[in-house]
Amino acid sequence: MPLIIVLILTSLTVMTGCNTVPSASSSSWTSQAASEPHRRSIAIDGVTLSILEAGTGDPIIFVHGVVTTSNIFPKYLSAYSPDFRGIAVDLRGYGDSEKPAEGFTIAQFSKDLIALADKLGFEKPVWVGVSMGGMILQQLALDYPDRVRALVLVSTTDGAMVLDKDLPTIGNPRDFGEVSKNIIVESFPPGTSPTLYQPLLDRIPTWNATVLREALTDMARANVHGQITKIDVPTLIVVGAKDDVATPAIARGIQSQISGARLVEFNTGHFMMAEDPERFRTVLGNFLRDIKR
Repeated sequence: MPLIIVLILTSLTVMTGCNTVPSASSSSWTSQAASEPHRRSIAIDGVTLSILEAGTGDPIIFVHGVVTTSNIFPKYLSAYSPDFRGIAVDLRGYGDSEKPAEGFTIAQFSKDLIALADKLGFEKPVWVGVSMGGMILQQLALDYPDRVRALVLVSTTDGAMVLDKDLPTIGNPRDFGEVSKNIIVESFPPGTSPTLYQPLLDRIPTWNATVLREALTDMARANVHGQITKIDVPTLIVVGAKDDVATPAIARGIQSQISGARLVEFNTGHFMMAEDPERFRTVLGNFLRDIKR
């Protein structure tokens, strides 16, 4: 098979939700492809959120970043069934969720997630957050400590994450789509095949300038450094060695503040879930197996 076709097929499998059956050596769960993700809408506190879900068992809620949607997670939703059921949410303003006029901040996203957990009847889910999603979950763990069973913080920071230096001009005169595209492309190591991140670019039209501008602005102001010493649940921190935004040094700083936190480093950039999806699935699975004991 020509190399370019292999790359395309690999990218589509990783990012669009096609489940594959992993090798027996990488996990002990036996019903990896038991259910395809299905999407539905949940009304919470004046806004409707779209979720993807699959599998059975204890809940894991996956939270995406500022230039992604729930569509980065389908590969993992049923990967740990029947022990864990995966739910991936489109945050307000993103993907298939409702797009109100405002409210695209870390604090509001956190409130929305708790309201979603309430509506689904989940008292203490495992929470997995990528990039901005990890920032949201650190705030959630501080504000709602009794609602967290375990945390997985992926490619994230405990302080400001500055992804654009001219935030007021997003939307006018700069197009939010171009800003989003630049953030995505620059998150991958130089020389990465465009086929790997094209599925991410395809999702850009599902948000708008207001969403991106408000979220990026709040991320640039965020700071929970020193506060996250209060987090006392099992925590996994995942970082890419080539990530120049959520760097390994930042990840080690987060680890040093959360008692017992584990740190796993990948030889990737910001999006190790796209660059090394099988290892990510295994690393997350090992963590889940340990907290299940």
